[in-house]
Amino acid sequence: MGRGPADAGQIDVRLATASDLALLTALSLRFFDYLKATVADAFWEGAEPRADLARADFEAAFAKGDLVLIASLAGAPVGYLYGRVEPAYVRESPIPSMGYISHCFVRDEARGRGVASALAQAAERWFQDRGIEHIELRYSLANKAAAAVWTKLGYAPQRLTCRKSLRRTGNP
Repeated sequence: MGRGPADAGQIDVRLATASDLALLTALSLRFFDYLKATVADAFWEGAEPRADLARADFEAAFAKGDLVLIASLAGAPVGYLYGRVEPAYVRESPIPSMGYISHCFVRDEARGRGVASALAQAAERWFQDRGIEHIELRYSLANKAAAAVWTKLGYAPQRLTCRKSLRRTGNP
């Protein structure tokens, strides 16, 4: 699908295929570990990565025609992005659907080299080719690297998600 920024080295971004399932599963497991270490909230307590679930998610994405991109740096796969088209959450809106970026992961050794930007730009082109005019994504406030990348790429906060734990503490 093209190259990323000229100063980022040889970044190639391409559409993934079913033949990439093993690679995508491995990258997804690394993403899981990264999020577990970075976010560390109640949802991650005791959670363990499962290759079977990661693979099934990608198989479902391919079956639905969702966007799955793989980025390579100097020929080595270093990241992926998963996105999809979703209905707008306001039924009465003149905007019938929107793009949603669900996952974007770049391996540690490739961070800071323009890989996430190249993935995002390729995703934006994919969504535009489908008539999509708006893209949403979410990231944890604890993930400062994600906040910096998405802000730099022009993604502005629109909503705040709040959470409250209803776990009982102490004696019942």
